[in-house]
Amino acid sequence: MSDGTPSPTSTVAEKAKDVYAAHGEKLRYLVVGVWNTLFNGALFALILRLFGRDLYLVWFWVAWTVSVVQSTATMRFFVFHGTGRLWRQVGRAYFIYLPAQGLSTLILWAGVQLAHLPVPIAWLAAVFVTTICSYFGHKYFTFRVPLEVGEVAPEDMMNGSAHAD
Repeated sequence: MSDGTPSPTSTVAEKAKDVYAAHGEKLRYLVVGVWNTLFNGALFALILRLFGRDLYLVWFWVAWTVSVVQSTATMRFFVFHGTGRLWRQVGRAYFIYLPAQGLSTLILWAGVQLAHLPVPIAWLAAVFVTTICSYFGHKYFTFRVPLEVGEVAPEDMMNGSAHAD
């Protein structure tokens, strides 16, 4: 019974495809970011459980050091579809994450020591504050494709838009 009008299901599917085409990278980043955050949080919680909370800032950095490698690999393969050497990208990721980790440490310390929050709640506040900044660092530094000598950057890269018009 086709009268030429699109069914509501196909219209929704087409809209979903359009949204994914325009924002797929950001959506993948959010999904992978949730996974990476859960991985880091679980590792941090495990270390706290094994070694106690007295040195929570030290354990925070230990969990972070391990998590960056896992995080870079998942972003490379599932979000940015990176090419090149993984270990070079891991090094770049540390460079991007280091300022965020410093800020996270400050937020974690202030949350626990000044606001008297439980360590996990202060950790969540730190994650929230630094997530957005790290997206742009990864997009434009960690997983950027370097230009060849004499190559000119695409116009969309120069003006910051997501796609060329």
